[in-house]
Amino acid sequence: MKDTDLWHNATTGVVKLGTPTPNQPALPKMPVATGTPLNSAARPKAYVSSAILNSQSSIQVISNTAQQLAGHAQGLPTKTLKALASGQLPPQAVIDLHGLHEAQAWLQLHAFLAAMHGAEHKNQAIKVVLVIHGKGHGHGAARNMGVIKSQLAGQLALSPHVLAFHTALPQHGGMGATYVLLKA
Repeated sequence: MKDTDLWHNATTGVVKLGTPTPNQPALPKMPVATGTPLNSAARPKAYVSSAILNSQSSIQVISNTAQQLAGHAQGLPTKTLKALASGQLPPQAVIDLHGLHEAQAWLQLHAFLAAMHGAEHKNQAIKVVLVIHGKGHGHGAARNMGVIKSQLAGQLALSPHVLAFHTALPQHGGMGATYVLLKA
């Protein structure tokens, strides 16, 4: 038997997709898209409170790469920045943003920072918190960061409660976590 004969036998009785059969009504026409395509629509800003949007950020983002997130307010002593980066200011509270969608992560982050600002732990004001965000991939300039990590520096710079931030040491999560120094 030839290949063409095999093909004819295999396809006998096959009906083109979308072709109505005698007992079946015709398929409805596909709806026509209206409005703005999703990929060009403006991103919602609901996850950032109006207080944050209206605040004047004095945080300068120094580094926003997969290896290091860092930023600080102008005039912050170099000694304080070095102490934060070297882990000499241990975190007193932790938030884990793993598995959260962007909007949910930013709502939780800003609520956490607001709650920790002025809060006490063991009769001491909370000065440093640890934000666990994971490393991720597919986002950032080099596509080597997760979506949360790639946007974290900008979100921290927006917060009225933040003085500085820096990538954590390996014992606190390394490139998957960030120390945040809060205003007094």
